[in-house]
Amino acid sequence: MRIALVLAAALMAAPAFAQGHEGHGAGGHEGHDMSHMDDMSRFGAPGDPAKASRTVTVKATEIAYDLKSLDVKTGETITFVLVNDGTQDHELGIGDKAFFEAHRQMMAQMPGMTHAMPNMVSAKPGETASLTWTFTKAGVFEFACSIPGHYQLGMVGSISVK
Repeated sequence: MRIALVLAAALMAAPAFAQGHEGHGAGGHEGHDMSHMDDMSRFGAPGDPAKASRTVTVKATEIAYDLKSLDVKTGETITFVLVNDGTQDHELGIGDKAFFEAHRQMMAQMPGMTHAMPNMVSAKPGETASLTWTFTKAGVFEFACSIPGHYQLGMVGSISVK
C-alpha cells in the first residue's frame, strides 16, 4: 500500500518535473489573484523566534510527517523545524482547510510558482528549514505539505489551539 502511495505521488508530480521545475520551480505569483491567500490572521501570525515557547521538529519522508497532531495554547509562539529525510522536496505550511484548498487550486494553475509566504517553508532532500508562528486564535488548524499531490496523499497534520 505504501509503495502504491509513493508511486501515485510520483506520477502526480511528474508533469511539474517534465517542465523543468523542481518543487514549485522558478515561477511567481505575478498577475494572479492572491486575495484569498492574504488573510492569514484567521490562523495566526508570523512569530519572533526569540519569543518561541518551544521548538517542534517535524520530519518529512515519502509521503508522511512523523508528527500527526499538535496541541497549542492560544497566544503561544512555536518554532517549527522541518527536517527533510525524504528523497524529494517537501514543505511545511501552517493554515486552515480553506487556505490549503485555495493554495491547491492556485498550484494547479501555476505549477512552477515559488513561495514567499510567512506561514510556509520548503526543504530539499537532506535540508532543514524553520518558521516561527504565533497562534493568536483558538481553533483547529493544519500543518501540511503543498507540493502537488502530497496533501491529498495524507501529508497533513492537525493543530488544536485552545
